[in-house]
Amino acid sequence: MKSKKAEKRRVRSIKRKVGAGFTVLAFILFFSSIVSLFEYARMNRVLTQQISENVNSVNIARDLIMLTEDYNMGVLDAMSEPDYEGAIVTGGPADAANAEFIKEFDKTMEDMRRSFTQSTSFKEKNYADSVLLAYTAYMQVLRESVDMQGAGFQERQDWYFDRLQPFYMKLRNYIRNLTNASQQALVANSQKVDETFYRSITPAIASVVVGLLVVMLFNYFLNFYLINPLIKINKGIIGYRNFRKDYTVEVDNNGDELDQLNDNVRFIIEDHKAAEKEA
Repeated sequence: MKSKKAEKRRVRSIKRKVGAGFTVLAFILFFSSIVSLFEYARMNRVLTQQISENVNSVNIARDLIMLTEDYNMGVLDAMSEPDYEGAIVTGGPADAANAEFIKEFDKTMEDMRRSFTQSTSFKEKNYADSVLLAYTAYMQVLRESVDMQGAGFQERQDWYFDRLQPFYMKLRNYIRNLTNASQQALVANSQKVDETFYRSITPAIASVVVGLLVVMLFNYFLNFYLINPLIKINKGIIGYRNFRKDYTVEVDNNGDELDQLNDNVRFIIEDHKAAEKEA
């Protein structure tokens, strides 16, 4: 009796073992998808950091434009005053304004430099250098405003528009180019986030879906063509041995080894019945 129960447990354990194998396979597929998602999250953090740096660069470039425009308008207003004392006068209000502008400009450019990382494009760094050179040239020409003291209104206006304004326009253009380069880098990194998302998430989802389908199909075919026929054959044999039931198990496996095994079992049982009758 114990041997019968042991055989029954062994037959049933085949299904459990196969199920356990497919469970492990499903876990591996699930784990691989988790790794893929983790990799996407890591890349997304890197790109998000780059985007944050790009936004910071755009804001700094915008501050540079506002700073230089405000200062240049102040110079123009000073040139338009009847009693002009020069844009740079030691100890005077204009000198304090120049010192404040220089301090703010240098601080803003230093912030820009600190915002640059290894991922910063060469174009941004190149334009930042051009901004510094244009700023140096602009401030150098501005020192000539001291010579405009005592000059007439028209002479001061001519100096401003013919001499200083071209250097200011060059400085402003370089700052705008720097802003555009930062904006282009921002757009490019934003697109990378979208592309990385779809590149990372699509294979993960596809691998999980396909893997689960494969597991389900293999599990179905194994149960249908292997496990269930074996269970049916075993039940038929037990029914004959214990209760002398007729062996009526049918296995429709298109003549494979299990189908042949079922036929052979049937023949053996029929031979055994015939031998018992003759005895």
